[in-house]
This record gives sequence, C-alpha cells and structure tokens, in this order.
Amino acid sequence: MTLADHLFAIILVVIHPIVGYLSFKRLLRRLAAGETIDRIGLYMNTISGHWTLFLVILVLWRWNERDWVTLGFGLKANMAFMIGAVLAVAAIVFLAKQGRQAAAADIGEIRKIREKLGRLEIIIPRNGNELGRFNGLALTAGIVEETLWRGFIIWYFSQFLPLWAAALLCVLGFGLAHAYQGIDNLPTITLVGAVLTLLFLLTGSLWLPMVLHAAIDVFQGRMAYDIIRRSDAAPIQPRNSESIASNAS
Repeated sequence: MTLADHLFAIILVVIHPIVGYLSFKRLLRRLAAGETIDRIGLYMNTISGHWTLFLVILVLWRWNERDWVTLGFGLKANMAFMIGAVLAVAAIVFLAKQGRQAAAADIGEIRKIREKLGRLEIIIPRNGNELGRFNGLALTAGIVEETLWRGFIIWYFSQFLPLWAAALLCVLGFGLAHAYQGIDNLPTITLVGAVLTLLFLLTGSLWLPMVLHAAIDVFQGRMAYDIIRRSDAAPIQPRNSESIASNAS
C-alpha cells in the first residue's frame, strides 16, 4: 500500500461521513429558517462528488498498476455468481412488491409511512424532473459507493486484517457514512450494507452489489415519491418549522 491509499481511506471512512452529516444538519437548519431546498442542485452536487471520488480511486489503482479484478471488477459466471444473481433478483422482486403494496395502501397507512420518512422527506423528489435526477443519483450511488466500500475498503483493511474483520469494518463504516439519515435508520442501512457485502464476498465481484444497491435506491426513492404525492393529494397537517428545527439540533 502507499501513502495515497491511507489518505484515501481516511477521507472515505472519517472525513467524508463527517462532512456529509454536518452538511445535512445545515440543510435542516436552512429549511427551518424558511429557505427553499433546491433538490436538483442537491442531487447534482452529490452526483458530482461521488464521481470525483470514483475517478480518484481509478487513478490511484491505475497509477499503482493493480489488477482491476482485485478492486472487484472481475466476473466469473460460476455457481457462486449464479446463486448471487438469484438472490439479487429475489431482492429486487421483493422491493418491487413492497413498492406496489405501499402504492395501494389506504391514506391512513400512507400517512404513517410518510411520518417514518422523518428528516429524509426534504430530499425526496416532488416532481418528474426531480425524480429523474434522483434516479441518476441512485445509479451513481450503486456504482460509486460499491466501488469505494465493497471494493476499496475491504481490499484496504484486508491488507492487515482477516477478511471477515475487513468486511465487518466495511459494513460498520458504510452505516456510519449514512448517519445523516438519522439514528432510527442506522440499523436498516447497516443491514443493507451487510447484505451487499455478503453478495460481494460470495461472488468476488462488484457487479451484482452495484445492481442491487442502485435498485434499492431507485425503488425506495420511487416509493417515497408516490407516498408524498398521495398524502399531498389528501392534505395532512404539515410538519412545522419547530419540529424540523428539533431534528436539526
């Protein structure tokens, strides 16, 4: 490993999550102060930041003349990959079914689901244009975050730890990187990270985790989008600025 590897790991595991958490806190405070959130601008900035990190890791890998398979870009159509593909398809079918069930729920249930969105509601798309950009963000997250966390981070920690320990640190780091979504969501996010990590370890490849990660974000985003549109069509009492401000504190 090189000094650049250590620095990149620190940026990814420590600095990037802290910056993301503080940035989301500022966003909540701005909303509580009455500002309008530019969601498209938020999506595009996040997409840009992700692809910048992706470019850095590609340059770092190429500069050190490492095998791309080591980063997870190999593909062996063996039994393990086939099993992983079946599991990934099953998960995607489950997500699609979950989305249909939410769309068919009565307005009372829709309101309960919307309440569970909590602080994340402010970044959910509100129209077709925003939804399209959000889907672009979901695809970006699937490709970039899997390369960084399942590819680079597991490789990095496995240089001086057993593979199981490197995988565990990957799962914990992935969860903490999404801490801005709120403490209540951390168990679910960590579980998703664990599933994606197991899929990567099973197949030795990033391709299926990328597809599943992107699908999760797309389906969850679409479900939240539909929930908000339906509940807005049957008005509920809006969250006041005091409740938003309490989330920001």
